[in-house]
Amino acid sequence: MVAAVFEAGMTPEQARQLAQLMREARPTRPEGVVTAALHVEDGVVRLVAYWRDREALQAYLETADVPRGVELMRKVGVEPDWRVVDVLELG
Repeated sequence: MVAAVFEAGMTPEQARQLAQLMREARPTRPEGVVTAALHVEDGVVRLVAYWRDREALQAYLETADVPRGVELMRKVGVEPDWRVVDVLELG
């Protein structure tokens, strides 16, 4: 499993808007996304999309104009930094 982590500073109102956009976009998540979470701490917001495997994420990135996390964060007025990290499954 891997995760795409999108991170940006934002206001509490922008974070609420992003959470709402994520709820609305849930039915159209890209194939291969297992789940997504929004972490908010001290004005920094991390949208974490957990992918089934690196191959599914790579296939998606090859066809997307911009990653979904970037698209959603841009809609609330921020430009995120993002990276892909490995996730160790516990069970």
